[in-house]
Amino acid sequence: MLSTLRIRNIGVIDDALLEFGPGFTALTGETGAGKTMIVTGLTMLLGARLDRGRTREASTVDGTLSLTGHTDLAAALDELGAEEEDGEVLVVRRVTRDGRSRAQLGGVPIPIGTLSRLVGTAVTVHGQSDQQRLRDPDAQREALDRFAGNDVAEPLERHQRLWRERGSLAARVQELQELLAERDRRGTALREALERLEQADPQAGEDAALRTEIERLGNAEELRGAAAQAALALVGEDDGPAAGALVDIASQAVGRAARTDQTLAPLGERLDALRIEISDLAAELSRYAEDIDTSPGRIAAANERLHELTVLVRELGPLLPGPDGPAESISELLETSRGAAADLESYDGAETELASARERLEELNSELEETAAALTAARTRAAEALSQAVQEELRHLEMPDARLQVEVAEHAPRSHGRDAVAILLAPHPGAEHLPVAQAASGGELSRVMLALEVALASSRRDRSAAPVFVFDEIDAGIGGRAALAVGQRLARLARHAQVIVVTHLPQVAAHAGTHLQIVKTTDGTATSSTVVTLDRAARIRELARMLAGDDASDVALAHAEELLDEAGPRGRA
Repeated sequence: MLSTLRIRNIGVIDDALLEFGPGFTALTGETGAGKTMIVTGLTMLLGARLDRGRTREASTVDGTLSLTGHTDLAAALDELGAEEEDGEVLVVRRVTRDGRSRAQLGGVPIPIGTLSRLVGTAVTVHGQSDQQRLRDPDAQREALDRFAGNDVAEPLERHQRLWRERGSLAARVQELQELLAERDRRGTALREALERLEQADPQAGEDAALRTEIERLGNAEELRGAAAQAALALVGEDDGPAAGALVDIASQAVGRAARTDQTLAPLGERLDALRIEISDLAAELSRYAEDIDTSPGRIAAANERLHELTVLVRELGPLLPGPDGPAESISELLETSRGAAADLESYDGAETELASARERLEELNSELEETAAALTAARTRAAEALSQAVQEELRHLEMPDARLQVEVAEHAPRSHGRDAVAILLAPHPGAEHLPVAQAASGGELSRVMLALEVALASSRRDRSAAPVFVFDEIDAGIGGRAALAVGQRLARLARHAQVIVVTHLPQVAAHAGTHLQIVKTTDGTATSSTVVTLDRAARIRELARMLAGDDASDVALAHAEELLDEAGPRGRA
């Protein structure tokens, strides 16, 4: 339910607050008073664009929407983190002076598309040229499905679930077929490459280590001589001059002096440590020199192993590429080989999985065929019932000779079945049944749309989530008894939904439980409008104006009062 609507700076409306009743609310006013601006404001809450020609200022529309019964909308708001108060949420739409649009839902900024999707689940606007329900085949099918209730909802849910499963499975079958085709192209080569790699048994970084070793072995004599010369310089031979001997002399001298001046003791300790370090360095250099392998056999073995690894990288790298291309080292090759091993494992299981997937696809096709047939049968039964219900409503709307038919025809299979639904109309005896948007005149089209809405609303099982219907001059092109009938059927629709109607017919307005008047004022240079809620006396004056163009005529006032009384409890409220 839409509780309130506030409109600022749209057309002739500077600032207007509308408070809607729970059932049928009528909006009336003189031509040019701004009735269309009210509908414009309502459509802005659904994400519609604002014609910048209607205002030069920033425009704002905010509405208070009750969440009672709208569980999906409430859940979406909770996910957004939107705020609600007493079961209501504030919807705000603002269009800046330069045309930029902003929207908020419960204080949370949201895209305009999200606003349309969420609020559109609760509010439906029907304009004179906007009877989408009667033009869009998918909308007609959805309307029939809602009318059918669980008879269609249960097989439809199953069909959609099976359809999604089949889609996912068909995609997996395609993947498996491509995988097996790749196996045929690459599988043997990959296995041979991995077997060759396993036989060679390279270690990560082995090729780099071999290059370092070969470089060292090639310069073994030079390295050995340098190490021996360095060791000799440190410790010398036969007490010859060497760093170690000189440090010993310095250590002994400082030691003797320290017995006289203890401040030299730390320096003596450092000299002792240096003497020990020199001795250790000389020993390590000697061992290094002794350990260098200068045998030709070792150099040959290292070169042979490096050549083997180099050939592996060159020949297997293109077969086992990584994300950056062929491997350039043994470490990279070992890394890419792990991915190849995983590919081979997937190849090994693909054939078995493909056979199982194909078998399940056959089962799904059979199940979908059964479910689609059940859907067609349920829709066909519902179509006959909906046709009769709408036909009965048309009789009440002064179209007794019109014949409406809800047709269920075969269509290519889709997620919702294999049915195409069309609402056809023969407006008078002998006329051919045609799509209703083609067969009906403007006034007839409005009444067919209203008859459909009343029939659908009457069939709703859940009365808590009452939708909001906004009708913009649904009574255009009709008058007399037809206008009275439209008012009666709108009142009936309001038993199951909130109905907001912009109307110029007193026969329609008299049936409303809440009557709002758009009042235009002018000072000769500027015109503005506001909205007032009418009590019974004010309603009589407004209906008199609508009847005779004069709200002071005794005859018109008497006629208006009679019209209110004949409308029943709503009119007398």
